[in-house]
Amino acid sequence: MKMNRIICALMAVCLAILPVASLADSSRSVTVTGTATIKVEADSAVLSLGVETNAKDASDAAAANAEAVEKVTKALQDAGIAEEDITTNYFFVNAIYDYEKMNEDGSASIRGYRVSNSLSVVVKDIDKVGEIIDIALANGANNCDNVSFRANGEDLYDQVLAQAVREAARKAAVVAEAAGGKLGKVISVTEQYGSYSGVTFERAAAEEAMDGAMSAKAFGTSIRSDDLSYSATVTVIFELTD
Repeated sequence: MKMNRIICALMAVCLAILPVASLADSSRSVTVTGTATIKVEADSAVLSLGVETNAKDASDAAAANAEAVEKVTKALQDAGIAEEDITTNYFFVNAIYDYEKMNEDGSASIRGYRVSNSLSVVVKDIDKVGEIIDIALANGANNCDNVSFRANGEDLYDQVLAQAVREAARKAAVVAEAAGGKLGKVISVTEQYGSYSGVTFERAAAEEAMDGAMSAKAFGTSIRSDDLSYSATVTVIFELTD
């Protein structure tokens, strides 16, 4: 019985000491956040151009869609887009339901089918992005899901991530010196988030002549790319030494 009391007492002392030791260890570190941003000019764009066709029969909708996509693809190639820069994003066949005409079992009747085919188009001359969109729309494309810009070369996000870590190290050194200590080894590094942005997409409306004598005049699609902005943020914990 006496031995059990001694063991329990020793365990209680150890448990009391552990939090203090942990607190002492944690007080010998410095935690900082580093953020970096770089901006580069875009040198290419990726367009998502689509064709949707409707018909009573699914096969008719698919045939019409294939014909339209073939026409769009040829027009894009004639405009200088390489065959390997035109690929399929997605292809869907969906029923079109008529909820005003219900079947005997209570389900909506099918009044036709819709086929959607989206193409991913890489444009390597960003000055021609608006022109390429107009060519696609004039030759059968009837939607543009997205326009994104990119910059080729080395992995830009890796570059900005490394800069964020260096910025964290710089800040930690300042804090350590101000606290009268020295910066030790890295204990941990956590990537918080990263991002990039930079595109403006405008479709100009048709303009009628002031005197009404001329028909509506349509302007081309205007696409402007801002500089691509890549950002990264990291949290780094350094050991703080004497």
